[in-house]
Amino acid sequence: MRNLKAVLQREPAALGSVIASILPVLVLLGVLRIDEAGIAAVVVAVNTLVGFGIRVAVSPVSVPSPTVSAPAAEPSAA
Repeated sequence: MRNLKAVLQREPAALGSVIASILPVLVLLGVLRIDEAGIAAVVVAVNTLVGFGIRVAVSPVSVPSPTVSAPAAEPSAA
């Protein structure tokens, strides 16, 4: 599982490309009826959404460290 996560982190669009590559086959087999512009739109949408989803899933979550701010300097009464 660690290797798959590392591969997806390096190339998050890989899974989206595999999914999008199946779409033209489904059209050729007659499972789906969609024109060329529709295929292009779906392929771009799948690559974008899956790529983003994988990036979110495999990105390390960093917790910001609490910062201690110095007390504000009091104005001098001159």
